[in-house]
Amino acid sequence: MDNKIFKIVFIALLGLSALLSILFMLDVVSEGLLINWCYILLGIATVSAIVFSLMNMIKNPKKAKSALIGIVALLIICGIGYVMAGSEEHIDLEGNILADAATSQKSEGGLIAFYILAFLAIASIVYAEVSKMFK
Repeated sequence: MDNKIFKIVFIALLGLSALLSILFMLDVVSEGLLINWCYILLGIATVSAIVFSLMNMIKNPKKAKSALIGIVALLIICGIGYVMAGSEEHIDLEGNILADAATSQKSEGGLIAFYILAFLAIASIVYAEVSKMFK
């Protein structure tokens, strides 16, 4: 029964998306409506991903433990990036503020976390390949 409901909702959203796309091409609706529809679809996808992940975690607590370890590790890496980031205010030549101290620290922290994660990904690939050579 639930599977039929999901299929009906999926077909309805897909049909409405196709209709809006056709109406946009015919210049009947504006791009603002199409962008808002994309935001709605993004919200539906986000809520669905979170709800179904939580439902799966409740059903399988042992698998949830490994997922939570990954989430905690990701939060620790993001925290390390945030702590390592500087908080300088960026100003252009005309004196306009491009980024205040808080925004600068958040964006630089995100970049540092990205660099850490990229390094860990590359290191894990190299480790996997080298360990295969010795087996």
